[in-house]
Amino acid sequence: QKFGQISRIFYPIQFLPINNHVIKTYVNYAYIDIIRVTNIDIGESIWSCEFYLDIITVHDNPLEIINFNNLSLLNSKFESKLISKTNDENFGFFTYRYYIVANFDFLAIADNYPFDWQHIYISLSISNQEEYGILQPVPEALLDYDFQLDGWRLTDAKTGVLRKKETHHQNTTLDQVVQVREEIRVGWTIARTNVVTTMKVLIPILFLMFLNYYTTFLPFNEVSSSIGILTTTFLSGIALYFSTEKPQPLRMTTIDLIFIYYYLQVGISVVITSITGFSNEIIYNYAMLFMKFALPISMILAFIFLFKRIKSVRLRPRID
Repeated sequence: QKFGQISRIFYPIQFLPINNHVIKTYVNYAYIDIIRVTNIDIGESIWSCEFYLDIITVHDNPLEIINFNNLSLLNSKFESKLISKTNDENFGFFTYRYYIVANFDFLAIADNYPFDWQHIYISLSISNQEEYGILQPVPEALLDYDFQLDGWRLTDAKTGVLRKKETHHQNTTLDQVVQVREEIRVGWTIARTNVVTTMKVLIPILFLMFLNYYTTFLPFNEVSSSIGILTTTFLSGIALYFSTEKPQPLRMTTIDLIFIYYYLQVGISVVITSITGFSNEIIYNYAMLFMKFALPISMILAFIFLFKRIKSVRLRPRID
C-alpha cells in the first residue's frame, strides 16, 4: 500500500500442491463495496443492502458460478445488473462490476434489544472448484467501512475463509463421508444507536418510578391516596409495555427485564402499603422508612445487572 493506493498483481491461473501433486487451477477474485444497508430485521434474522460486486475471473458470466450462501429464504430477493466489463489482455482475465440488491440471512441475537449488537455478513463460494477454480477472500486492506447505515454504528469488519467439517451419508449403505465446506465471508459488527425506543420507554418508566417513590412520603392518613397512585402507575406500566416495539418472535430481552423489575417494584410497594395501612401508624412509618431505602438500592442493583448483561461477551455476536 503506497500513497493511499493498493498495488496488486492478479494471477488468474495458479499451480497448487494437492495430495503431493501440483495441479493447475483458476483463481477468482471478488470485492464487495456496500452502498447502503436498507433494513436489519432481528425478528426474522434478515438484512437488506445494495452493493457493488467486482469479480476478476477468466470465466464468462461469473454470477452463474458464484453462490451467495446466506441469501434469505423467508424473504427472497436478489437483483443484479452488469455495470461494466473490462478485459486485461496481458493476464487474460476479465473484470466484471455488478450492482446488486439482495436480502441476506444472519444470526440475530435479540437478548439485549434495544441495546443489541449484531454481525451481518455476506457468504460467497464457488459452485464447482474442480471446474471453475478457487475464490480468493477479500483482503483486509480492501474492506468497506464507509456506507450508509441508519440507526446503527459500525464497530468492526472481518474478512476471511470459513471452513466447516460436514458429514455426508451416501449410497444405500449410508456410508459416512467427511467433507470440508469452504466459504468466503465478509462481515460487519454493528451496534444499535437508535434511541427512539429507549426514550419511549425510559422517560415514562422513570417518571412512573418517581411516583412510586413519592408514595413512601405520604402520611398514614393518606394510605388510600398511595394505593390509588400505585394502582394507576401499575396499569400505566402495562399499557406502556404493550405499546413498546419488540422483536418477533417474542424472546426475553433486556427491555422485558426492565418491565419485569418495574412490575415487581410496584407490586411489592402495593402489598406493603396495603398490609401496613390496616395496622397502626408506627408500623406503617417503619415500613415506609424501609421502602425509602430499599427502592433506590434495588434500582442501583437492577442497573448494575442490566449493565453487565449488555456488556456480556456471551450475548455478543460471533462471526462464525
